[in-house]
Amino acid sequence: MVQKSYSESKFGKMYLVPTPIGNIEDITFRAIAVLKEVDVIYAEDTRVTQSLLKKFNIRKKVFSCHKYSEEKNKEAIFDELSLGKSVAYVSDRGTPLISDPGEVVVKYLINNNIDVISLPGPSALLPAINISGLDNSRFLFYGFLNSKKSARVSELKTIAHLSFTIIFYEAPHRLVATLNDIKTVLGNRNIAICREISKLFEEVFRGSIEEAIKYYNEPRGEIVIVVEGNKSTENINYVEKVKELVNKGYKVSNAIKEIAVIYGISKNDLYSECKEKLLWN
Repeated sequence: MVQKSYSESKFGKMYLVPTPIGNIEDITFRAIAVLKEVDVIYAEDTRVTQSLLKKFNIRKKVFSCHKYSEEKNKEAIFDELSLGKSVAYVSDRGTPLISDPGEVVVKYLINNNIDVISLPGPSALLPAINISGLDNSRFLFYGFLNSKKSARVSELKTIAHLSFTIIFYEAPHRLVATLNDIKTVLGNRNIAICREISKLFEEVFRGSIEEAIKYYNEPRGEIVIVVEGNKSTENINYVEKVKELVNKGYKVSNAIKEIAVIYGISKNDLYSECKEKLLWN
């Protein structure tokens, strides 16, 4: 589906507006302008947003829309837009939808041919990878791992063989437990832990996972974990890995898809290589 140009749409526009994750000066001129110009603002937490608006002398109607009320609010937002009103959505801090609410609303609006405009702006993701000291040419942003240990370990196993840098968000009270699970599943890799990015007490720890576990006791604040990719994947025979799954009863196509996902490689390239070496029709 090709989205209509904004000038052709009879509906209002939906703006996703990033807000500062710490330093108030990280907000962009465009974000301020949009928040001043829109008719309605929906926010993850109205109290946080009202405080931000007050700093910039912005007086707007602000309605609540958090992860538990998106389903209920999506039609109300659509109704506002169908009347030609412009709407902004903000999460507490950072960019909406990036480990924050907004996905339910945005998908609904896109499916109903509403123009959705996402402004660039503050996020902990890119500063963390840039200051980590680890490879930033290719990386996976995973977001939050599951809070339950068994599910968290299962998630880590699916990405253990990826050769590129992996980025996680984590709550401070779960940091040490998560680091222990990462070490168990991924091994004692190099790591960077970025805490309170853009705030007064910003801190970056660089070292091994084992060293990080010893360093942290009861950390506070917003935390980003940046983990080195698996360096042992360079000599893996992916065709042999496909054969192993086929011998276990997988269909060839499913085995190729599984290995491509696990190792972060091209499914089409692996299919071509397997077709040549495994000689199936």
